[in-house]
Amino acid sequence: MTVLSGLPISTLLEVIVCVFLGATIAYCAMLDRRLRAMRSGQDGLRELVGELNAATTRAVSAIDALKQASAATGQELGGRVNEARALADDLSLMIDSGERIAERIGRIATAAERPAPTQQPAAGPRNGSVTKPSGRDAAVAARAANQLLDALKKAR
Repeated sequence: MTVLSGLPISTLLEVIVCVFLGATIAYCAMLDRRLRAMRSGQDGLRELVGELNAATTRAVSAIDALKQASAATGQELGGRVNEARALADDLSLMIDSGERIAERIGRIATAAERPAPTQQPAAGPRNGSVTKPSGRDAAVAARAANQLLDALKKAR
């Protein structure tokens, strides 16, 4: 204690305070570096949040545009579907009508191919004379009717 016994207590306390102040300054410098690093990270984070916000805004507007385009396309497609259904119904009616006509023509052609039984006129000549189709005409009509009937069946 020879070194410490010659020093007054106040000087000794000042030396201890100076050591603590040096440690405090070193600790503050270390905290300052950490705060700067955190602030620079915060700036980067702010930029990232700003970019994310802009991207979200663009995505929302793109989704709205897609909804509008989808609605317009849906309406147009619905109109075309309704028009196609109406045309399909019309075509179905036409095919049914054509089949009935072809069947009638086929019956007429078949009846024309058969020789009609000869009947004697009842009493005297009739006012309206009915001409019978010739055998050749009846065969042509029967062939045409059969071709028409086959074509209608294939179309269905």
